Amino acid sequence: MSTIIDGTAGITFPDASTQSKAVSQVTPFAVTASAIAGAELQLPEATANGVNYVAIKAANALTVNTTFTLPSADGTNGQFLQTNGSGALAFASLPSSVVQYQQNIQSADYTLVLGDAGKQIFHPVADANIRTYTIPANASVAFPIGTVVLFTVENGGTGVNIAITSDTLVFGDGITGGVSVLPNNTVMAIKVTATKWMANYLYQGYGAKSTVSIAIAYTASPYISAYPWFPSGFGVVYANPATLPTGSGNGVAFNPAGTSIAVAHTTTPFITAYPWSAVTGFGTKYTDPATLPAQAGNGVAFNPAGTSIAVAHTNTPWVAAYPWSSSTGFGTKYTNPATLPTGDGQDVAFNPAGTSIAVAHTTSPYVSAYPWNAGTGFGTKYTDPATLPTANGLSVAFSPAGDAIAVGTNNSPRIQAYPWNASTGFGTKFADPATLPAGQGNGVAFNPAGTSIAVAHGTSPFITAYPWNVSTGFGTKYTDPATLPASTGNGVAFSPAGDAIAVAHSTTPFITTYPWNAGTGFGTKYTNPATLPPSNSSSVAFTLNS
Repeated sequence: MSTIIDGTAGITFPDASTQSKAVSQVTPFAVTASAIAGAELQLPEATANGVNYVAIKAANALTVNTTFTLPSADGTNGQFLQTNGSGALAFASLPSSVVQYQQNIQSADYTLVLGDAGKQIFHPVADANIRTYTIPANASVAFPIGTVVLFTVENGGTGVNIAITSDTLVFGDGITGGVSVLPNNTVMAIKVTATKWMANYLYQGYGAKSTVSIAIAYTASPYISAYPWFPSGFGVVYANPATLPTGSGNGVAFNPAGTSIAVAHTTTPFITAYPWSAVTGFGTKYTDPATLPAQAGNGVAFNPAGTSIAVAHTNTPWVAAYPWSSSTGFGTKYTNPATLPTGDGQDVAFNPAGTSIAVAHTTSPYVSAYPWNAGTGFGTKYTDPATLPTANGLSVAFSPAGDAIAVGTNNSPRIQAYPWNASTGFGTKFADPATLPAGQGNGVAFNPAGTSIAVAHGTSPFITAYPWNVSTGFGTKYTDPATLPASTGNGVAFSPAGDAIAVAHSTTPFITTYPWNAGTGFGTKYTNPATLPPSNSSSVAFTLNS
């Protein structure tokens, strides 16, 4: 039996004392609703305190009968009532505010499965092998859009490559393809469409984009060494390439995407290039160009689009250039310029727009420049500067804005600079710096912001740097570093962020690096790499790896 209380009438008791006593009733106990409102059970406060109440009310319209069953005991402090979807209520704790990613440890090549959504794929330090973790195509494993997967490499461990099958993985500033993850780094990948994932670093040793590498070319086998580069300095040296350059490394350059590295060297084939990865280092050597440079390669540069490579070399035609692909390597050599440089090509550089190329060389006019087109190669030589460099051109660089060109020479003033215009060529030479480099200018570089210029040279202090302004030219020389390079500076480069400067030089440790600040100049020298280059270093280059 049940007792039904009509919602239009109350319950009356024989006397007031009954209202404080228990009322027994065999279940169920029902309260009927009105025609327009669901039933409501009101529990008033003590009459001495007022006329307010707490009410439990049914919805005005219900599709099924629903019974909520209370828990058998009280919960703990902070818990809440939770339904199981069938009316059974239980006390539960709120989920932690800390986001947790369940860890999936993988010490072998691995392809993600659906259960990896929301997980961290972890490469432990115990596995010393480079692994590949693959995101499968949507056609085979349909992760929901919005799926997040983390890829983490333990500090002190070995890196991994993140690959994707047929679909698209976009990294950093729009680079597509695979992603390398170095030790002590985490990459987050988020699925944004059915066939597209986006990835970027959550934590890494260098900035917010990707890792940096530094390479040094030198005169003894293996002729080239490369290291990871961090804000703290050098990482552990990468393994040597399986196929070494065949002679002294005179020049080194990375392509703009950080996926290839080239070494200009003595002894045929005079130029050697490799795929490059921040995780694995040197790949399998690219096939030599069908038409080799004529003799010893001294300098090498990629154009800004990464579609051409040029080598300054000994012997006519003094410069050789080729189409370039990071997939296939060297293309068919471009036709030589109609007007050749007049002596041994010592260095080569492209302007930032990729519309001009310059060669520093022996014999007057010591620098020759040409329009450049990646489809057709060299254009008609620009007119020589009105004031020529004073002696053999040993190094050349364009400013990051492409509005200036600097040439290092072997006679005073040892560094000369000119305004540059890709349409008209050389402008009127800038005034020489008030304090000149102390020896021949073997290497020259601008910082990425174009606010500093540095010259590697013979004679102490072996490196000299100046503020730079395209309107006024050289500023007052920066104070020399507190710890000088050990001997003749042969090459110089700034890091991609412009926060470090490296000098390749002739005596151990053969490479010296410093923090750099365009306002204050050189910082305290970084610790030398644990594994030094073995001999006289000729050239140095940084890359921001893709």
